Amino acid sequence: MHEINSRRLGHLIALAEEGSFARAAERVHLSQPALSRSIQALEKELETKLFDRAARGVAVTAAGRMLVERARRVLFETRCFFRDVELLKAHELGEVTIGLGPYAAVVLLPELLVEISNRFPKIKVSVELGDGEALLAKLRAEQIDFLVTDRRVAPVTPDVTLRRLPRHGGCWFARPGHPLLARGSVPLAALREFPLVSVTLPPFMKDALHRLLKIRSHEEIALQVECNDVNVLKEVVARTDAVLFATASAIRHDLEAARLAPIKLTNPQRLGLEFALFYLADRTHSPAASSALALAERVLNDANEAAQGILHT
Repeated sequence: MHEINSRRLGHLIALAEEGSFARAAERVHLSQPALSRSIQALEKELETKLFDRAARGVAVTAAGRMLVERARRVLFETRCFFRDVELLKAHELGEVTIGLGPYAAVVLLPELLVEISNRFPKIKVSVELGDGEALLAKLRAEQIDFLVTDRRVAPVTPDVTLRRLPRHGGCWFARPGHPLLARGSVPLAALREFPLVSVTLPPFMKDALHRLLKIRSHEEIALQVECNDVNVLKEVVARTDAVLFATASAIRHDLEAARLAPIKLTNPQRLGLEFALFYLADRTHSPAASSALALAERVLNDANEAAQGILHT
């Protein structure tokens, strides 16, 4: 395998364009003998004569002309390569694919995309929405750079790194004027009198609902609407007597607009989601992915703090 450095290719191009060892040597900042040795070494390496030497100068051979054109393309791509490295480091180039579970999506979107667009307008962002197990499979297949979902969705194996985030407290919500709100504090069992809507329930949430609502283990949880788009669920709750469990961070805008209200429980449980960032272990993130990951963590934390302030006013 030939290993020809870019400097020697530059010597080849300079001599072909200048037609003189003296002028080419001056152009590449070498002595004439040093340039002559470089060209001779190149011809020896390629076992091909590239120039015909004459008293009046040098002439490029037919093989030389072909290789000079190829050398120009190689050097162009080399310059592009290093330019792209600098652009990547400056966040002027790159792309990132983010996986979001349903609750993480409603908290992060569109705020995360707006933040990335404002800070790094040249970075391309793709978002994959889905349940945690499917997203973990895509992470392992390197189809996404990182994902945000509840840490209890699926067991973590050594090939995946998990970074825990502050817990997002949650409760049950209904529309203002809902019959449950008129009763004041109600027991958890009262929720079963009304339609339940939810995202697709992972095992840990099914277990929690069976326990909290006193549903027998062999009984199915009766959901009127099952949808992984939390915004759709919120709209259903705002316009019907359905009730929804969600984090305050996912409902904060609806609380501010008085479209939804928390249901007061007589014996409130400490409920919530434990969001985490998942990414492949022993992988170096691209600059774009590192920036997006840091922004996702900040937006989640800001939303959580803002929601707690609204809920307790």
